[in-house]
Amino acid sequence: MAKFTGHEGKLISSFEIKALTEPHHAKEKDIAARGDNYVKAEFFGIHTFNKLIQSHGDNCVGFRVYYGNRDEDHEGDEPVYGKGKPTSRLVIVPVSADGRDITKGMGLKDMPNSDDGMSGGPTCPKNC
Repeated sequence: MAKFTGHEGKLISSFEIKALTEPHHAKEKDIAARGDNYVKAEFFGIHTFNKLIQSHGDNCVGFRVYYGNRDEDHEGDEPVYGKGKPTSRLVIVPVSADGRDITKGMGLKDMPNSDDGMSGGPTCPKNC
């Protein structure tokens, strides 16, 4: 029996969206006071999602969204990774029906880029 069907999660109203996001938005000053970059949201394009889905075929029944963090400098037009302030980031990974992340070579630094997941979308408040 499959663990996931592709129907997990639920659609929510704009009222529920606001109720879930406002507590995080209220922490903007605290996050900046710690010396971290505040990220209100991150955008991911439909074509990037489609490419990720296509690279895994019918094995992908959904996505797992991980919370991540890395140092980023947001002073220029594009973020510079590896230096700057700690910055919260989302990492989106395809998941199979049995509940496993679909990745090839997870954790092996010398593996070629294999389009296993998605991250690095433009952040808001800079790109809202």
